Amino acid sequence: MGKYDKHICTTLEKIELQPGPTKEEKIMLANEGWRIMMDHVLWLDADVLAGGYYGESAWIWPASYPNQISPEELAKRTTPGPPMFPHYHEFPELLSWWGSDPDNPNDTSTMGMIMGDEEIPLEGSWVGYIPAKMYHMPTRVPGGKVTDKPVFHWTAGPGMYTRDKDDGHNQEEKDADIPVPGRPKRDTQENKKYFVMGGDQKEPPVKLDYMPDMDPKYYRHLAYIDETVVPDCEYGCNTMFLLPGNPSKGGMRVMEPHTLPYGTNITLVSLNYADVTDLCGEAELWIGGEKHIIRKNFGAYIPPGIEQGPLIVRDVEKQLFFSKCNPVGKGIEKFPGGK
Repeated sequence: MGKYDKHICTTLEKIELQPGPTKEEKIMLANEGWRIMMDHVLWLDADVLAGGYYGESAWIWPASYPNQISPEELAKRTTPGPPMFPHYHEFPELLSWWGSDPDNPNDTSTMGMIMGDEEIPLEGSWVGYIPAKMYHMPTRVPGGKVTDKPVFHWTAGPGMYTRDKDDGHNQEEKDADIPVPGRPKRDTQENKKYFVMGGDQKEPPVKLDYMPDMDPKYYRHLAYIDETVVPDCEYGCNTMFLLPGNPSKGGMRVMEPHTLPYGTNITLVSLNYADVTDLCGEAELWIGGEKHIIRKNFGAYIPPGIEQGPLIVRDVEKQLFFSKCNPVGKGIEKFPGGK
C-alpha cells in the first residue's frame, strides 16, 4: 500500500448520485445484457479522493451500438428520475460535450445551454465555464443534428456536487429566478464568451513548461481554459486525446515532474465500449516521488505542494481522453484544495 494510493480512483463510485436509473436498476439491466446511453466511468470528489475536487466522466453511446436499451424500453423497466431544471452551484463548474473523432471532434449532436437568462445554441464540441451561482442546464434542440459516434461528457469543479438541484434555495426564489428552457429572458448571446468550441484552439494558447511537446501523430489538443481564455475564470482545464500507434517502448511523456501550490485533478479514460473500466494501455504516474502503474481508467488528485509527474502512457490500444483540472486566476486563493 503506497502513501498516495488514496489519491487514485479506478472504480465507479457514488452510483446513486448519477442520473438515470437507480443503482439497483442499473445492476439489473447490466445482468440482462442491456447497455444504457449515458455510461458513467468515474465520479470524483473529496470523499472519493482525499481532499480532491469534483468531477464526472461518461461516454454517451449511439443507439446503433449493440445491446443499447431504447428510451421506450428503459421507461418501462425503470423508475422515472426527477426532471432536470436550471440550477446553480456555490462553486464554478466546467461542463463539456466532446465528439470522439480525433480528426473531426465536431461530429457530435446539437445541444444548447441555459446560461443565466440566455440560452446558447451549441453546434459541435464544446467546453463551458459556468461561474458560481449562475443558473445553467444543458438542453436538447428539437430537430438538431444527432451523431452516430460516441460523445464524451465530463464536468469538473472545486466543490462537492449532489443531485439536489435546488442547492437549498427556497421555492419562491426558484419560481422567480429560474429561466425556462426554450424561453430565455434575453435574446443576447453575451454568455457565449464562457465557451471554448471544438476547433477554436489548434494548440494550447498557454505554454506550460511541465507539458512536453508531443508527436502530433499521437495526440490531439482539445481545449485549454484559464483566466486568459475566459474572463474572470476561477477553475480551468487542459484536455487532449492521446492516440494509439506510438511505437516507442518508453511510452509517451504527457507530463514532466512539477509541483504546484494548489490541488490538481487528473483523469485518463479510454474509448472502450467493450469494457469501460479498461484503460487499454498503461499509465505510469508519479505522486510525491511514488511510482504508480495503472491499467484501469482512473482519476487522481494531487494535493498542493506535492510533486506530480512524470505521467507516461504506453501500449495504448484505443484513444484516451486526458484532462488536468485545477484552480486558476482568483480561484487559486479561493479553492487551493485539500491535503
